Amino acid sequence: MEEIQIEDQIRDMISQVSGLPHDFDRNGHLYLDLGVASMHALQLLTEIEDRYGIQVPDEEFVEASSLAKIGGLVVRLVSS
Repeated sequence: MEEIQIEDQIRDMISQVSGLPHDFDRNGHLYLDLGVASMHALQLLTEIEDRYGIQVPDEEFVEASSLAKIGGLVVRLVSS
């Protein structure tokens, strides 16, 4: 699966769990700039792990604080 496809899918998930409009900045900090709540982040993490069949280390997920970074993290974990 290509990185752009994964990022598009994750964008959809973020919009669904947080209520953000679909056109949010891919480099914006989800928590500080875009106001994503921690409970939404946990829901997103669970959805990502379920959808891609991966285990995302909590500390790596917290550090990947933008769509672009989360997409890169998921691509790396899926490819491993």
